[in-house]
Amino acid sequence: MSLQQANRYASLWFSLAGYLNCKTIKGKDLMSTRIVEANIHYDLTKSVVIDLQRTLCEQAIEKDRYVTTRSRQQTEIAFLEGSDELREEAKVTLMRQRLKLSATVRAIQVTEQTMTIVAGTLLQIARQGLVTRYGQKIEYCPIEGRITSGANTREIIWFGRNQAMHFDDSKPGSWTSLFKTLDQHHPGKFTPEPVSRSMAIIELLGWMSFGQYEADMENLGVFTPLENV
Repeated sequence: MSLQQANRYASLWFSLAGYLNCKTIKGKDLMSTRIVEANIHYDLTKSVVIDLQRTLCEQAIEKDRYVTTRSRQQTEIAFLEGSDELREEAKVTLMRQRLKLSATVRAIQVTEQTMTIVAGTLLQIARQGLVTRYGQKIEYCPIEGRITSGANTREIIWFGRNQAMHFDDSKPGSWTSLFKTLDQHHPGKFTPEPVSRSMAIIELLGWMSFGQYEADMENLGVFTPLENV
C-alpha cells in the first residue's frame, strides 16, 4: 500500500468515525456518511477489482488458445475419419486425437466457468458499492449512468448482478425486463435460459479494463474525489 493510499484510508476512516459518533444521523449527515463509506468500499476493493480484471483477460487469452486447438484437433480427426482404409490404419492415432479433443473441450468449459465466477464477483463488488452509497433498493440511487445497448449502467450493474447470483431460481427474476432489452441489441446473449450472463455483462460494460469501471463508479457517485467528501 502506498503512502498516498494509507493517508486516504486514514482520512476516510476518521471522517466516518466522526459521523458515526453522532447520536442521530439524518439528512445531510446520513448522505455524507454514505459518501464516506462508499469511498472506503471503493478504495478497499480497488486492488481486488484490478486483479479480477487481470484474471479475466488472462482467461480470455487462454480460452482463445484452447478454441484454436479445438479447431485444429477437429480438422485432424475429420481427416483421419475421411476414409475407412485411413481410419483403420490410424486407429490408435485417431483414438488419441479424440481423447485430446475431449480434454480441450473440458478445458474450455473450465475456463468459461472460471470467467463466469470472476465476472460475477466483479458485479457483486460494484453492486455493493451502490448499496453502500445509496441503500438496499435501486430506486434510492438517483443517478442512472451512461446508456449502453438501450439500458442505463445502474440497472445493468444491479440486475446483472442479481441474474449472476440467482439465475437458477425457478421464478422469473428482476432482470427479465432488462435482459429483453439487451437481447434486442445482442441477439442470443441475454436469453432467459438459467445460465449466468455475468461475463456478457462485464463485456457489455467494457469492464475488462479498470478505466471504464472507475469512470462508471465515479459517474454513479460510488467513488467521490476526496476533496469533495
